[in-house]
Amino acid sequence: TFTPANAGIGTHAISYHYVNAFGCTYTASQTITVISPPGLICGNLMTDIRDNKQYSTIKIGNQCWMAVNLNYGTAISSSQMQRDNCINEKYCLEDLPANCTTFGGLYQWDEVMKFDITGGAQGFCPPGWHIPMESEWTTLFNTFTSNGYAGSPLKYDGYSGFMAYLDGMRHDNSVWRFADFATMYWSSTATILTKAWAHGLNSYNPSVSYYPSLRANAFSVRCLKD
Repeated sequence: TFTPANAGIGTHAISYHYVNAFGCTYTASQTITVISPPGLICGNLMTDIRDNKQYSTIKIGNQCWMAVNLNYGTAISSSQMQRDNCINEKYCLEDLPANCTTFGGLYQWDEVMKFDITGGAQGFCPPGWHIPMESEWTTLFNTFTSNGYAGSPLKYDGYSGFMAYLDGMRHDNSVWRFADFATMYWSSTATILTKAWAHGLNSYNPSVSYYPSLRANAFSVRCLKD
């Protein structure tokens, strides 16, 4: 496992050697260059150094959030499950690539977490950002009194700048639900083996829900600055 934060900025030589059951040997080497993510003043555009996509950001209280949904990875059909196959996979609403550009990707929890159950993991977020934990979502909601009141300011027509579009979601049975009515966001905090915490907003309710969702559902993701 190569961990950029532990390796530090610079170019690092990586070597691999094995001997198989028949005594055959092989050695390979590669170099990995770790670069420093560009500095960011929250409120300005952030560029993801992995694919050069740009994201608007917003400072709310002492937190710096993406002001749009994450859109990283390779789009696959909603008839397929996202798998641990070394491909960073996403769904686009109604299987239309243009919807990923407009609304961001939709992700099953294990995929967007890179199959790491650690709360606060980077997952698919850009370097220097992570998928927010429950405590960090709570901090956001408390900026607007509580989750009982935070829905209205956080929605796309609210005053917070968070701009949560009600773009719907994908259930694990490949059914699209709630477009133009509701949206769900993943937390990086798992509950049990098959579930993780998520938060929902809808067009009628001023609150934000707490929802222990099946991890096979596909929801939107907002990244939080480390």
